[in-house]
Amino acid sequence: MDFRLGPKADEVRREIRTWLAANFSEEDRRRAHEDGGGHDWDLYRKLAAEGWVSAGWPVEMGGGGRDPYEILTLYWELCKAGFPWIGLLNNGFIGHTLMAMGTDHHREHFVPRIASGEIAFALGYSEPGSGSDVASCRTMATRDGDDWRINGQKMWTTTGHTAQYIFMLTRTATLDRPHKGLTVFLVPTDAEGVDVQPVHTMGGERSNAVYLSNVPVSDSARVGEVDKGWSVVRFALGLEQAMGYADLQERFLEDARRWALAEQADGGLPFDDPRVREQLGQTAIHTEVARLLRHRSTWLSAESRPLGGKGAMTKSFSGSSYLEDAQAWTQLVGSAGLLAEGEDGAVAGGAFEEAFRQTPVNTIYGGTVEILRSLVAEVELQLPKSR
Repeated sequence: MDFRLGPKADEVRREIRTWLAANFSEEDRRRAHEDGGGHDWDLYRKLAAEGWVSAGWPVEMGGGGRDPYEILTLYWELCKAGFPWIGLLNNGFIGHTLMAMGTDHHREHFVPRIASGEIAFALGYSEPGSGSDVASCRTMATRDGDDWRINGQKMWTTTGHTAQYIFMLTRTATLDRPHKGLTVFLVPTDAEGVDVQPVHTMGGERSNAVYLSNVPVSDSARVGEVDKGWSVVRFALGLEQAMGYADLQERFLEDARRWALAEQADGGLPFDDPRVREQLGQTAIHTEVARLLRHRSTWLSAESRPLGGKGAMTKSFSGSSYLEDAQAWTQLVGSAGLLAEGEDGAVAGGAFEEAFRQTPVNTIYGGTVEILRSLVAEVELQLPKSR
C-alpha cells in the first residue's frame, strides 16, 4: 500500500517552500513566536495574493480547486516552518462552513473577502467552565425585532484581537437536551458591546476572553436555522479536530534526532545512551501513527466520506502522544531541557522546553482528549453516552 500523497502534493511542497524562502524570514519567525497571536496580516495577505488562502476551495467559489492532499501539504509545511497560521486555519474552517451551510449572502459577502485577505474570523465556542463541552453554551442570543441581542462571555478566542468577526455559538432556547436550542452568528468584533481582553497561555500563545454586553447582531449574520446550530458547529469542529498535531510532532522528532546525533563537548553522542535511542524510537512511532491518522482523515475528505469519529480519534491520539513524548524527553535530558530558545545551553534549540509548555494546552484545543475519546466511543464503537 502506498501512503505517499502523490505528485500534486509534492509540487505544493516545492512551491510553498520556495514561497517561504522568499517571504518568511528568520526574523518573521521569531516575531511570530514572541507575539503568539497566530496571525500576521502582512504575511497572510501575501499568502492570499498567491491564492493560497482559498487554494482548497471550489473554483466556482473563487478558489484554487486543489485537492485535500495538496491542502494537507500546504498546512504541514507552514506549521513546520513556524509560520503564524492559526488565522489561516480558522478562515479555512469558516470558509468551508459558510460555503456548505451558509446563505447566498454569506457566500457572496464573506467568502470572497476571506479569500482576498480582507477579513479574518475567530472561533467563539468555549466559555468559562465549559471549554470542551461546547453544548453547555450559556451565551444568550435573544430576539430584538427582526434581529438579535447577544449577552455572555467566550474564552480561548484565539485571533479574536485581530479578526473582524467571531464565528459564535449562542443559546437561543432552553430545551430538553443541551445540543438543542443553539444558534450560530457571525459577530463583528467592532460591534457595540464587544470587549476583547488578552489571555496569555503557558504554551506561549496569546488567546482572548470576549465579553458581550447587549451586542446587536443582524439576522443576516445567522448561520443555519434558529435552534439548530449544533449541526453547524459539528461541521466546523470536525474540520478542526481532523488536523491533529502530527506536523508539530514531526518537527519535534527532527529536532530530537538532530540533538541526539550531535557531538557533545566530551566527544560522545547522546544517541550512544540506550535511553535516548529508546525514546527516539518511541517518538518516531507516535509521530508516524499521528501522521497516518491525519492522512486517513484527509482521505475521507477527498473521497467525500463522513468523518464520523475519525477526526476526534486523530486529535485525541496526536495530542496525548505529543504530550507524553514532550514530558519524557524533558525528564530524560534533565534541567537543560527547561532552557528556552535563545538561552545558553538550551537543548535542541529550546525545542524540548517549548514542547513541554505547549503540549498540555494542545490536549485542550478543539476539545479535550477526554471529550474526544468519549466521541470515539459513542460514534465509532456505538457505546452508551458517557456525559
